[in-house]
Amino acid sequence: MDPSLALPPNLVGIISPSTSHALSFLFTSSYVGSLYISQKLIPTYYTPRSSRPTTPKEIDGDSPAIPPISSDIDELQFRHDTGPKPGSRDHPETIKKRMIAVTISTALSLSGVYLTIKNLSTSHNTAGLGQSLTVLGLRLPTLKVGLIGNILPWTLAPILMTGPLVSLYLDGDLPAVGGRHYGEGLIQRLKRGWKEFGLIELRNYGVAPITEELVFRSTILSVSILGGLSFKSLVLGTPLWFGIAHAHHALETYRKNGSTRDAAIHAVLSCLFQLGYTTLFGWFASYLFLRTGSVIPPLVSHVFCNSVGIYLPSTAIARHPTKRILIWTSYIAGIAGFVWGLRRL
Repeated sequence: MDPSLALPPNLVGIISPSTSHALSFLFTSSYVGSLYISQKLIPTYYTPRSSRPTTPKEIDGDSPAIPPISSDIDELQFRHDTGPKPGSRDHPETIKKRMIAVTISTALSLSGVYLTIKNLSTSHNTAGLGQSLTVLGLRLPTLKVGLIGNILPWTLAPILMTGPLVSLYLDGDLPAVGGRHYGEGLIQRLKRGWKEFGLIELRNYGVAPITEELVFRSTILSVSILGGLSFKSLVLGTPLWFGIAHAHHALETYRKNGSTRDAAIHAVLSCLFQLGYTTLFGWFASYLFLRTGSVIPPLVSHVFCNSVGIYLPSTAIARHPTKRILIWTSYIAGIAGFVWGLRRL
């Protein structure tokens, strides 16, 4: 664990492991609950139909990549001609309300950690904002001795995503710099991407990853450290809160698909799949936080993974059968490079 996260004497043993679990539950339930309470408590204002243009990928509905991490990302893109249904998570009013709600919830959770440290510290004179910010990881990563150690925290996610990136390149749809799919060059693609950046993009690549990392990494890991949990529990145990926080999507999927028996089966399978990959990412993000002493590298990785999404090699091979060797090599190389880098972090 990074030395900056070692507790000073005045913070050792100020809460028990059971208290840290209770606080983690409180932070998680507050975050998820705010998504639904927001629809009742925050006023609704008139919002005109989105002017965001529809891309060819949205028209044919054949997107290979699903943004995998953030809890408020919907796998279904809406069409410009119909728009999202009122009350659905992609409706502009729903997005606005939820972004406001999770921002407030995140601020309250961060404040909860600060108040815990401030009021329970054995030395009230030294406990305060500075110690809280350090434990929360709200600082730049600790500098390592070698160059590789300082680069790895920022490059592990792109290394892992080598396979999906190669597949997206073959599709001509690399995030931010793609363009061959639409017959555009780099500059034109960037300009169009900027024009298309709307509420959904702000949520997926801004508010959702920022608030989730602050809650599920900064606050939950900090109270777990204060509770004296082992390094193994911090890495493998705390991300379960992140995975559980996505379970509420099962209910939304069930209702969206007609509340039938088939809808229930689809909801359960989708929930289990999402629980699996969010927990896996949580293991990586927690380890990254603990090794760097900062929430910034996990946040950058979170945004990057959201922008790339999940792209299975079977899908890529089906689209580009003549590139089978290249695709498998890129996926295997990405996983091998990720494991190599993780061991040297």
